[in-house]
Amino acid sequence: MKHLSIVFLLILATTAGSSRSAAQTQSARVIAITAERFEFWPSEITVTEGERIELQVRSDDTLHGFRLVGTGVNLVIPKRGKGYATATLNGLAAGRYTFECSRMCGAGHNFMRGELIVRSRATGDQQ
Repeated sequence: MKHLSIVFLLILATTAGSSRSAAQTQSARVIAITAERFEFWPSEITVTEGERIELQVRSDDTLHGFRLVGTGVNLVIPKRGKGYATATLNGLAAGRYTFECSRMCGAGHNFMRGELIVRSRATGDQQ
């Protein structure tokens, strides 16, 4: 009986370890976004519902912000040559999400917008 308990514990530990490592190894789709002169490029991004994505946002000029409306994402994008800001998103619901510059960057600041389109896994449509 004691041996069965030890074997059971070993199997349980192995199973827990493998499911944890499988979740950790699920890599995110990296999407590079560039901010410059009152626009984001690309300004339209399409992903699938439930897809794990990593947004890597960099600037080709001055300090910018990146806010994804309806989510908790609000990044500060460093000036050109100073790196990039990242946000990892898991399981966004199907729909359209606006992203915008959240730091005043000049006269065209209010036009600095884009859209993240999340298509339904089941139907392929956005809500």
